[in-house]
Amino acid sequence: MTEEFNVGKKIKYLRKQKKMNAKELAIEAGISYGMLSLLESGSTQGSVETLRKIAKVLDTTLAHLFTNENTTEELITDESKLIVRKDKRRKISFPDPLYNCELLVPDLQGDVEFVLVNLEAQRITDDIMPHTKGGEECDYVLKGEITITLQDKEFILNEGDCIRFNPDIPHKIENKTDKQASYLSVITPVSF
Repeated sequence: MTEEFNVGKKIKYLRKQKKMNAKELAIEAGISYGMLSLLESGSTQGSVETLRKIAKVLDTTLAHLFTNENTTEELITDESKLIVRKDKRRKISFPDPLYNCELLVPDLQGDVEFVLVNLEAQRITDDIMPHTKGGEECDYVLKGEITITLQDKEFILNEGDCIRFNPDIPHKIENKTDKQASYLSVITPVSF
C-alpha cells in the first residue's frame, strides 16, 4: 500500500503560519481562489507549476510542501527514517492520471531526490520547463521507451538506457508508445 502526501493540508498549515488568508495567497500566487480552496481541501493536487507558485509566495520550496509537518531528530535506529519498503512507498500525486511517482527515499529532506516514475501509454505533454537550479538529473529506463526533450532536441531511451543532464534546462519526459514505461529518476538538489 502506498501512502499519499497531503499537499493541501501542508499549504494551509504554512499559509496560516504566515498569517495569510486564502485570498491573499491566491492573488500573490496568481491562481484562482477556487483552485486554492480545492487544493487545501484535498479535492485536487494541483499542477507542479501551481505548487511552485504557491511555494514561492510561502517562502518555501516545492520539496518542503511534500514533507510531514512534524520534523524531529530521529535516531538511526528508526528504520522508517532510513529504509523505504516496497509496500510503504509514498505516492506523489499529480493531476495528470498518466504520470505517477513513488518516492524511493524516506523523505525529501536530503540532498537527493530518488523516485520511481511510471508513464502510461501515450503520456504526451506540451509542458517543457526546468525544475531546479543547478545540480544534475539522471533517468534510467527500467521498462518501455521514453522520449526526453531538452529544449528542442529529442532523445529516445529504451530499457537499460540512462541520461544525465542539468535539470535547469527546459525539458519534458514523455511516453509516445502504446505500452507503459517506467524509469528511475535521481535529481540533486531536490526539486519537489
